[in-house]
Amino acid sequence: MLIIVSSLLFGHFLFWFLPGLFGTWNAKSVDQLYVLRYEYFPSRIPYDSTVIVVNETDSTIQALTASYLTRRHYGQVVRNLGDLGVAVQIYDYIFSAPQDSAEDAFFMACNWHAGNAYFGMGFALKDEPPKQRPPKPAAIWKYLSHTKWHVQVEGDVSTMYVAANPNITFPELASSARGLGSLALPFDQDGVYRRAPLLLRYEDGFYPSFAFIAICDYLQVPPEHILVRPGKSITLKDAHRPGVPPHDVVIPVDERCNIIVNFVGPWSRITNYDFALIYRASDDRDNMEYSMKPEFEGKLVVVADASTGATDIHPVPTDNYYPLSGLHANVLNTILTENFLRELLPWEMIIVEILLLGFVALFALKLSSRGLWVGALLLLIGYLLLVATAFLFGNLIFNIVRPVIITLVAVFGVLVYRFINEEREKEATQRSFEAYLPPSVVKRQLAHPESIFEVQKKELTIMFTDIKSFTTYSSIMSPDQIQNFLAEYFDAMVQIVFKYEGTVDKYIGDGLMVFFGAPEPQADHAVRCVKAAIEMQKKCRELKEKWVREGLFPLKIRVGINTGEVVVGNMGTRKKLAYTVLGSDVNLANRLESNAPVEGIMISRRTYDLVKDEIPTLSHEPVLVKGLDTPIEVYTVPVDETTL
Repeated sequence: MLIIVSSLLFGHFLFWFLPGLFGTWNAKSVDQLYVLRYEYFPSRIPYDSTVIVVNETDSTIQALTASYLTRRHYGQVVRNLGDLGVAVQIYDYIFSAPQDSAEDAFFMACNWHAGNAYFGMGFALKDEPPKQRPPKPAAIWKYLSHTKWHVQVEGDVSTMYVAANPNITFPELASSARGLGSLALPFDQDGVYRRAPLLLRYEDGFYPSFAFIAICDYLQVPPEHILVRPGKSITLKDAHRPGVPPHDVVIPVDERCNIIVNFVGPWSRITNYDFALIYRASDDRDNMEYSMKPEFEGKLVVVADASTGATDIHPVPTDNYYPLSGLHANVLNTILTENFLRELLPWEMIIVEILLLGFVALFALKLSSRGLWVGALLLLIGYLLLVATAFLFGNLIFNIVRPVIITLVAVFGVLVYRFINEEREKEATQRSFEAYLPPSVVKRQLAHPESIFEVQKKELTIMFTDIKSFTTYSSIMSPDQIQNFLAEYFDAMVQIVFKYEGTVDKYIGDGLMVFFGAPEPQADHAVRCVKAAIEMQKKCRELKEKWVREGLFPLKIRVGINTGEVVVGNMGTRKKLAYTVLGSDVNLANRLESNAPVEGIMISRRTYDLVKDEIPTLSHEPVLVKGLDTPIEVYTVPVDETTL
């Protein structure tokens, strides 16, 4: 649970601490959905042919045989578009100062004639209102104060952009037009234009954007019928589009009242006309009336400069070089078609991320590490398919990068946790194994531990040893002497057992129980066991001589060996397991040790059958052991210099 919560917090921390990196990465990922939609699902992006663009291009200057366009050119286009019956014409220009008085007068007369032309105005977008006004002519402040909008508001407008430092079309020309709209557009941290503010705060009112003032005019929605809810929506009440019943148009917006522009595709997707075509339309009145007017009547026309060297060409999600007049056209199209995009709210995304982490937690509980990776990969593929489907068919924008990072961090955290735990368990297992397995066997078994933890029934050879009269001698020894004595003795015995790759089962007081043939299979387990017993007896005789010289008691041991079918594996409780053997043949080995001659080795008939061809043995009279009613056949193994 700690890993899951930490990964969620870590993902959010990255986006908070490095928004320029991870926020941009996410925005670029979403941009690919626009491209995917246009290439493979173009029918999912309706383009309303009511919206068209008239461009001033390089060919315009050539066609008009002019070095540049004058106010007379723009005035004639305004008049001609008005005569063609367009519904609204908006000019992506700011005519900030008067020029030639005759041309300005002609331009204004054309505006009055058309009655539907809007021009641009520029603002600096701020978070707080300026402390004082910049020096501007009084006529500009008077115009702005007279034309600002008063709309209905629900909620906190302090998060909206503030319109500062205005640069407007000069008041005389502006007064002849239908109105002015803000051309201010914010770009994201990567320089890409994805959103457009529909309203800006200005003093105690608001100023509409270039496209928003035009669409409200077209839909016959006055400012007092607009409801603004920052962070939620802007509602155009009783919108009247020609041929469509009146209804409310609800536009989702963020806290700054930005609309997410639902781009229809690259620049070529929007219907374009050349400025010169419109300018010259009045040269042939019949063609204008009977051919062009049916094509232009009722249209929303954006007029802009798209010539070489134009400064309003920037990247958008669908195109790296896109005239921003096209962005205004896309805003118009988005509102007109009511095909709005909406980003999931922060709390909605957190729910999605928690669900993803829930699957990761489930996988972690049920699957192996490899299965966890595969499950996480399939989970992320499923999430990306969900994201694409939601965008294509639900107009919903999910955060793509953050959930992926959170999921991968969670999976990585689980794997690291497992690795650390497995290493600890492996280390603990290794320490445990090293107490009863030779180092070479430990390494092999840790690489393939299945046989260690598998309980099975198989034939093994079991050995018991015991020190003669140790209880009697230990009664006169100090605890430290007993400890040192047994440590030296067991160390010598275990080294011999490990030499023959036997397994130390347990220490029983001064006795030792070992077995051969598990965990690793040994075809010659009986031979190994008997050879180890012979070497152990020889070593004990060396220790006896040493200890006698030191004034200690003479070391003598008995060894009993039996071969038979036993149960071998990890036995015990969940908290304490021991790798051991169980069965009647284990008990028989113990009984043989009790009956073995001092400093001798007694083996059973089954062991004898397995070693007789390699190791000398001696017959021994049958012995009656505890638990059996009849004597059993046994043999002894001589221990001398020639043995082995």
